[in-house]
Amino acid sequence: MEGSLLIQAKKLREFGQAIFKKVGVTEPHAKETAEILVDANLRGIDTHGIYLSNLYARRLQKQLINPSPEFHFEKRRAGVGILDADFSLGQPATLEAARQAVALARDAGVGIVAVKNSNHFGTAAYYAEYIAGQDCIGLVMCDGECDVIPFGGREKFFGTDPICCCVPSQNQPWFCMDMATSEVAFGKVRAAAEAGQSIPPNWAVDREGNPVTDAQQAYAVVPMSGPKGFALGMMIEILSSRLTGMPYGAHIIRKFDDWENRAFMGHYIQAIDIEAFCPMEEFKKSMHELMTDLKRQPTAPGVNEILIPGEPEWRTKIKRAKQGCPIRKEDAQLLHQLGVDLGVSFPTP
Repeated sequence: MEGSLLIQAKKLREFGQAIFKKVGVTEPHAKETAEILVDANLRGIDTHGIYLSNLYARRLQKQLINPSPEFHFEKRRAGVGILDADFSLGQPATLEAARQAVALARDAGVGIVAVKNSNHFGTAAYYAEYIAGQDCIGLVMCDGECDVIPFGGREKFFGTDPICCCVPSQNQPWFCMDMATSEVAFGKVRAAAEAGQSIPPNWAVDREGNPVTDAQQAYAVVPMSGPKGFALGMMIEILSSRLTGMPYGAHIIRKFDDWENRAFMGHYIQAIDIEAFCPMEEFKKSMHELMTDLKRQPTAPGVNEILIPGEPEWRTKIKRAKQGCPIRKEDAQLLHQLGVDLGVSFPTP
């Protein structure tokens, strides 16, 4: 990545943890949040990485995020519970929901936890992969501040509404589908605008609903595959907000713009205990057979190999774990200033 500094993940984690502790976050939550943010950098999802520590720290300073929340989990049925996150950082709240979902699944076969009063949780893959690491199938969804026009509309209404499903296998990479239900996450449009780069014409529209290639003219992004992405996004909005009583996209505060009000975000976390259906090792073997067969299929002209969902990110993670994570110079400057303000040194390459 041109114009970037390569910094080791360990240094970034230490920086993030120190920053969060400086603004009052408890040590366990500071460690978890830094770990989850840097995991996004390792996966190549830099818009959800350590860059966000500046946003989170500033909102913590303004008491818009609770640095020392008291989670309240209520089991409602054999496999269903609700976690009140007490306006925590989204990362530790969602990880706790994942733990509770796994515990419910051990008893009922399936565990579903709806999270309320939370904040932006970063990348969904971390939590789904955690659940898969407990020999369950992980399903994670979340709504978000509105950046997406409805199919046929021109006004922002829903969030980019990520959905992630992670399934364990004998060997890594596992199946890990992690995607926004918009054509692209708005963070990528924002990054292109900040870098003065153009964007593909099928990513975003201007205020009148016309497709744009100038990222600075982008008002909203569009649903992926038109009505299909729109319908899938609406499903996620329902599961994340209607089950929890939280606002949906058009009524969620904009975390980069609103510095007066707290967010009220909802998440949907599900764990399926594989042993409730078949022996674990038998399942993992069958998954390995499926993926091996898939990768042996003939490729289209110009394609070297068929990749499993999650495999590109897995390869990026291995590479960056060795070489370091590329941090854009603009982001490094932002984080350096954050460190200066809070008395924490930003790491050097």
